[in-house]
Amino acid sequence: MGRGKHSADQDYSYETKFNKEFDYEDDNDSRKKIVIVVIAIITVLVVAGIAIYKVFFEKTNEQVEEPKQVVQEEKMISNIEGYNVLGQIVIDDLDVKQYILDSTEDKALENGVIKLYGGTLNNYGNFCIAGHDYDNIFKRLAELSVGDTFTIIDRDLEETEYEIKQIYSVEPNDLTCLMQDENKVEITLITCENGSTTRLIVKAEEKNQDTSYTNSLSNSTTQNIVNEISEENV
Repeated sequence: MGRGKHSADQDYSYETKFNKEFDYEDDNDSRKKIVIVVIAIITVLVVAGIAIYKVFFEKTNEQVEEPKQVVQEEKMISNIEGYNVLGQIVIDDLDVKQYILDSTEDKALENGVIKLYGGTLNNYGNFCIAGHDYDNIFKRLAELSVGDTFTIIDRDLEETEYEIKQIYSVEPNDLTCLMQDENKVEITLITCENGSTTRLIVKAEEKNQDTSYTNSLSNSTTQNIVNEISEENV
């Protein structure tokens, strides 16, 4: 009797121990699975976070990055109302800034100032510029004084400063102001005054110019040329 009871108890103990070990292994498997799942979730979150950070960082950089500026080469306009533009005259003291047109037509005078006579801008010789006595053109030329300066800009945007040497008045048929002296870089400004009964002449020379050039044009040749210019264009 006693032995049988002992055997039953012993069998029960083995079964209980087996069940406990089985439950322990099952718990371990569950924990491993949980750990794996947690690691997987953390990995996904980290990867997603890195991806989101990159996207956000790149967009932020795009917003902060300054747009590239396209530098356009500055150029002078080539014509006005069909008239070729040779350059520009700027008289700061009179708030004058006008394009110089290559024409002696009266209609051209309505669109700015004109090359009345001469060679090329900012070169040796006497480049003569005529303009109406309008408010924004040459009306205030008489306010200038000897020693004042103005600027001539050519088509290459090269600027040359001129200093006024003479200011005087002439009769409408007096064209001696157009005479050429190839030893100088000279500009002559011409406009009407006193109801067109006289002409105001402003003669200026390039400041600090090189006077070594001596290929002068004879006054007799120049006089023959200027006599062909009508006084109506002055």
